[in-house]
Amino acid sequence: MADVTVIGTGVIGSGVVRACAAAGLEVAVWNRTERRAREAERLSPRVRVHASAAEAIGSSGITLLCLLNYPVTHRVLEQSGADLSGRLFVQHSSGVPESVGPLQDRVTGGGGRFMEAAILNYPDAIGTDACFTVYGGAPADFAELGPVTKAMSGHQVHLHDEPRYAKAYHVVASAFYYAFVSGFLECAAIAEHIGVPLGEFADSVPLYDPGFENTVRVGLDLIERGDYAYEQAPLTTHIDVLQNLTGAAEDAGVDASYLRVLRDRVRTALEQGHRREHIAILIEQFRARRSTAPHPVEGA
Repeated sequence: MADVTVIGTGVIGSGVVRACAAAGLEVAVWNRTERRAREAERLSPRVRVHASAAEAIGSSGITLLCLLNYPVTHRVLEQSGADLSGRLFVQHSSGVPESVGPLQDRVTGGGGRFMEAAILNYPDAIGTDACFTVYGGAPADFAELGPVTKAMSGHQVHLHDEPRYAKAYHVVASAFYYAFVSGFLECAAIAEHIGVPLGEFADSVPLYDPGFENTVRVGLDLIERGDYAYEQAPLTTHIDVLQNLTGAAEDAGVDASYLRVLRDRVRTALEQGHRREHIAILIEQFRARRSTAPHPVEGA
């Protein structure tokens, strides 16, 4: 018997296989394309390729699902005809919270147990101190997963006994990440245009690190309290800066800049009479739009 099964040996799956084998676990693997599975097998003598997903699943009590997405995962489980009873399945595919319930029902309907996992870093960090993974599911199941989470290394965090929490966390973390990516790319374009060497641009980024955390902590506290008064950096201090930055972005050839969108949101708030409030008050614009949006018909 293997210690763990990995279904799907793409970039994420092969990283998981590598980490588990390096930690001394016996790993059963299956991949739709056998060549990719054999590449994973060459990582360690502890890795064994199986001819079918059902055979791989049946060879251990824990199966890590590392397929492309939820539809593929459903298809593999359905077509495999694997016996799910008594086994723990951990889904690693990207997706949204709404995708979790149907897969959970499929697994538990077959007598298995289900957890969600979200790896919040590049695959090459798996098995290192830089690996950060969040999980949702029963605490007892997370405890059973101990040898795997130890192999993954870094920060392995159990968020909640409800599996969908892991995917909800992943959605929020990913949105924050892409906001950073968008800002990074636009800033690189501006740096090039105004003659700041990219190396010096990179050196300037750590100067704002404390500011990032402070903005998030202060902003979330004000949002929870619903009181946005904040003399340290009221909205009136942002509009000129954003106006200048929007111009710089346009001069650098950046179209549809996030800076322009943010400037217009600040303008709207100022027109509404919000002058001495923290920029976190802009969340009220999102809430207002959400409250007037049509609600989906139940069951549609």
